Amino acid sequence: MATKNNSYAVSAGHDLAAGIAADILDVGGNAVDAGVAASIALTVLHSEQVQFGGVAPILVYLAGEDRCYSIEGAGRWPTSADPQYFETNHRGRIPQGILRTVVPAAPDAWLTALARFGSMSFADVASPAQSLAKEGFPAHEDLAACSAQFQRSYMRMGENAKFWLVNDAPIDVGHLFVQSKLADCIGTLVDADRKGSAKKGRTGGLQAVRDLFYKGDMANIMIRHVKNHDGWLTHADLAAHKTPVVSATTASVFSGTLFTPGPWTQAPALSQALQILDAYGISKLPSCSVDAFHLIIEALKLALVDREAYYGDPEFIDVPLTELLSPEYTKARASLIDKHKAASPLPPAGEFRGHSTAMRSGMTAPETGELSLDTSVAAIIDGEGNIFASTPSDASFDGPVVPELGFVLSTRGAQSYVAGDHPASLRPGKRPRVSAYPMIFKTANGGVIAGGGPGADLQLQAMAQTLAGHIAQGLPLVDAVAAPRVFTHSIPSSTEPHLASADKVMVEEAINEDFLDALTARGHKSAFGAASGISRPSICLVADDPSDGLQAVADPRRASGQRLKSSKPERTDK
Repeated sequence: MATKNNSYAVSAGHDLAAGIAADILDVGGNAVDAGVAASIALTVLHSEQVQFGGVAPILVYLAGEDRCYSIEGAGRWPTSADPQYFETNHRGRIPQGILRTVVPAAPDAWLTALARFGSMSFADVASPAQSLAKEGFPAHEDLAACSAQFQRSYMRMGENAKFWLVNDAPIDVGHLFVQSKLADCIGTLVDADRKGSAKKGRTGGLQAVRDLFYKGDMANIMIRHVKNHDGWLTHADLAAHKTPVVSATTASVFSGTLFTPGPWTQAPALSQALQILDAYGISKLPSCSVDAFHLIIEALKLALVDREAYYGDPEFIDVPLTELLSPEYTKARASLIDKHKAASPLPPAGEFRGHSTAMRSGMTAPETGELSLDTSVAAIIDGEGNIFASTPSDASFDGPVVPELGFVLSTRGAQSYVAGDHPASLRPGKRPRVSAYPMIFKTANGGVIAGGGPGADLQLQAMAQTLAGHIAQGLPLVDAVAAPRVFTHSIPSSTEPHLASADKVMVEEAINEDFLDALTARGHKSAFGAASGISRPSICLVADDPSDGLQAVADPRRASGQRLKSSKPERTDK
């Protein structure tokens, strides 16, 4: 893959990351080179919610092949992980700390993407992030707000306070935020790449980086850290890690094709929700109407109860994905929606021959938990029409930082269940079912839309409303991203402690109060919630439409710099 001209679009979780991606494209890199560069930069710019040792689900669309690949950048539970330990010692809960740690997957996902689909070296794409970490940047509102919100968690973890607080106090907006240990870590990997490339070319450089991180001195540092905190991760777990590259999961939606990662993420539930909305006829309803909001809530509930009943690592469980995404099943699910009344507390999950219904037990809890910051996004379309979309993730406050390296090892184990009858239950070598995911949509008229965003479980709900508003209800893409949203909290959270609140619906404050009353009359426990800040999902998208050309759109709900950069000046939406 190579970019032959300078027509491209970039949207990322921070404007400096978007600028780095654009710089890579300007010097001849392709979408994957630019996407990996932006993703690594986000581990610096959004280190409060993106860890260098975190997860990195990636989709790559190759225009020449008309094929979409899923690079499954998620780590596995250590081979010594013991679910009974949590039953015996923590009443079936997975507490904050080192025991949530799974294999850090992001570095291998980036290296795999570069090796399979990129054209540049690790040093080329990682050096900008190294410089940012070393020289610092002005702290943005997300970083400052996160340091205040999770101050106690940072203090409780000990070393984390030295990295994400200032003298044990929250960071102020504008504070020069320097990450010297992370800069040294990235710099050490850059040096390994250059030495390996000098001996064995680009492939040798990428292998040298992988060996250093997963088998060499850096692995020794990580395992020593884990042992100091009585964790389970071992050298063997790191050395055995390999990122699968598979065909993306596909679904027919609004006469187009939606590409997502598989059910080791929650992503196929986006396809299910959109299919239900399509089958019910959301295109006939005005956007942001009471009828549309009610339909959206009910469709999301139907899709997400199936997520809880069936989604998990397909290497360990049989997920009936073909049936879940079939037109016949979609019509049956849509027929369950009562346009006048909310399903309370939840509609039933689907029934499939040969699949146990015991997985559905324990699906509700008395209240909604605090949302976690856990994700950012990088989305790129290059001059050849190739696409990179990724949601690099993992929080800075959920586990102890590796002080020599400046990042937290992936704590995605928090998105597992201990109970053995749940499809996302903890097992040695199994991947948690992660909430973060990217998507790529090929529209019926030959256009494409790609991206993702932060917001834990609610990112799926935000994306469903954005795509339905644009594709089915005719809103311009920038208006669909900015349009008011509703969110159901009836579904258990993917993250510990998996709380839910029956019938609860949060309505963004831009929505008319009469609408809230109308939703309440249909059985939703409706309340207003803030439409901005770190507690709300926000979306970054790139698009190429036969009529509108290239676009790059960023959600106005975050003030941290979700900006965009495009070589096409006609659209600069923020």
